[in-house]
This record gives sequence, C-alpha cells and structure tokens, in this order.
Amino acid sequence: MNSYEARLSKAAAWSCVGYIVIFVIGWGILGRNIPPYPASLSADEIARIYREHSTAFRIGFASTTAGCALYASWSVGLFRVLRAIDPSRSLIPAYLQLIGGALTVVPPMLADVVWLTAAFRPETDPAITRTLVDLGWMVFDITWSVTLLQYVGFLLAVFLDRRSKPLYPRWLGWLGVWFGCEFALMIIMPFFRSGPFGWGGIFNYWIPYLGPFVWMILVVVYTLKATDRLAAEYTEQHGPMPQTSDAALM
Repeated sequence: MNSYEARLSKAAAWSCVGYIVIFVIGWGILGRNIPPYPASLSADEIARIYREHSTAFRIGFASTTAGCALYASWSVGLFRVLRAIDPSRSLIPAYLQLIGGALTVVPPMLADVVWLTAAFRPETDPAITRTLVDLGWMVFDITWSVTLLQYVGFLLAVFLDRRSKPLYPRWLGWLGVWFGCEFALMIIMPFFRSGPFGWGGIFNYWIPYLGPFVWMILVVVYTLKATDRLAAEYTEQHGPMPQTSDAALM
C-alpha cells in the first residue's frame, strides 16, 4: 500500500466515525430511538408521536439515510487494508467483509425511508402509521445476517496475517463475531411486543447495538495504525513514491 492509498484508507476509516455521529444524532436523537418507542403502543399513541415530532423525524431519518453512504465508504477502505494483509493468500475473507459491509447499509436506509414515509403524512390513518413503524423495525432488525457476514469476513482475514505483530489483533476479530452472533436473538423479535426481547429490549436493542459501535471504533483505531505500517512496508520494498509536480498535472 503506497502512501496515496494509505491516505485514502485513513479517510475511509474516519468516515466510519462520521457515520456513527450522524446515526446517533439523526436516528437516535432526532428520530427518538434512544430508547425506541415500544411495539406495545397503540396505533393512536404512535400516530400522536409522529404528529408531534414529524419535523424532527423528517430531518433525522433523511440525514441518516444519506449518512449510510459513509458506512459503505468505511467498508471499502477496510477491504483495501485487509486485502494487503497477505495478497498471496486467499482474498475471499476480504471480499466477504466488503460484500457484508455493502449489504449492511441497505436495511437501515430502507428502514429510515419507511419511517420517513410515516412522518411525511403524520395526519394519515393511525393504523397505517403504526404499520409503517412496524415495517421499519422489521427491516432494520431481521436483516442482521448481512452484518454478521462482514464480521466473519474480517475475522477470517485477520487470521491470514502471518506478521510477528499482526495489523489487527485476533481478539478484535473474535469480538466482532461475538457481537454479530448476538444479532441472532433478533430472529425472535417478531414474537414480542415488549420486554427484553422486544425491539427496544436489552437483548434486541441495547446489547446488539452498543457492542458493534464499540467494535467499529476499535477497528477504526487499528486501521489508522495499519495504514501507516503498510505504507512503511511499501516504502521499504519499493522506495518512496515519486513526487508529482503541479506542472505535470496540467
């Protein structure tokens, strides 16, 4: 990885931080999902909430939908680093991470659009509003397997690193898969409208969502370090990149 690719990979890593900030503010605060409203609320109660906070919901869900692109950018940058771990070995894990990351952005984007639709016409039939809210949560939660695919790809790629000091510690790969496996509890979410297994419960909200955000921040930290190491390895093998003058770019 030359210095130019290292800078791009760092920028992609920082885009993950941007995604988290937008997600917390847009989806969590403006979307009033920290914590979310329980599924046990009546249609009239849900409709009243969407009437009272329709403007905040529109801003929050629209901005979060746009911010999902940053997660995709992060996945591409992470792919580039994982691909450089050992190009002579299998690249399938790196591609698994890339495909999983690319697919992960789809559910939150679709869910945000569904919730945005509910906020777009808050005066509509309360039953329709509640159905849209339910649909958004089903899309948001039940599509967890694509994110697990990303975490498994990351773990497998980390195990291909034969350096004396790997770019990513193996415990970070196992931690991601452990958090990803916790998503599996969401498969029983449709059977509960309240309690720990509801979409706002400890097992289907607090644990599955807090853990991955911690993991993502840790991956960002190690990625920033990894790009420096890869750039240094490239310089040792190939020498510094030639400087391109401004005149040559004209």
